[in-house]
Amino acid sequence: MGQDKALLFSNVDRLASELSRSGCTRVIVMCGTVERQSLFEHETIPDKFDNLGESLIHVIAEIDGFIQLAPCDAYLADSNLFKSINGVPVDDLGNRQPLMSGFNSEIKLNQSKKISDIFANLPSCDGGKKARNFNTIEDLKEIGLVPR
Repeated sequence: MGQDKALLFSNVDRLASELSRSGCTRVIVMCGTVERQSLFEHETIPDKFDNLGESLIHVIAEIDGFIQLAPCDAYLADSNLFKSINGVPVDDLGNRQPLMSGFNSEIKLNQSKKISDIFANLPSCDGGKKARNFNTIEDLKEIGLVPR
C-alpha cells in the first residue's frame, strides 16, 4: 500500500478501543521491532522471530483464557464483530481471516510459519464484511476511507 498499515488512520488505537468495548481486558500490540514500540500507546511486544507465524505462536503461548486477534488492516472490525467471533471468521468474500481468530488458549494450534496453517484446526464462523482485511488503495476507496 506504500504506507505502514499499522499507523494508517490510527487503526491500531481504534481496534484497541473496540476490543476493550467487546470485553477484552488486555490489548497487546505486536509491533514488529523494538524500535517501533514507541509508535503505539498500548502494551507492545516486539516480534521474537523473523516470521509473524512463529512470533504469534510465541505470544499466544504466554496468554491464558480467551484470545481475540485483530490485524491492523481490519478497518471495519468493531466490538460487535469481536463479541461474535469464535473460531476463524469468514469475510463476505468467502475468505477465512485467521489473524482475526477468537479462541481459548487451551486449544492446540498447529506449529507452522504459515498463518493459515497455524489456525487450520479452528472452526470457521461468520464475520461478513467487517471481517475483511484491506490491502490496497482500491480496497480503502471501496469503504470510503480514501476519496475516489
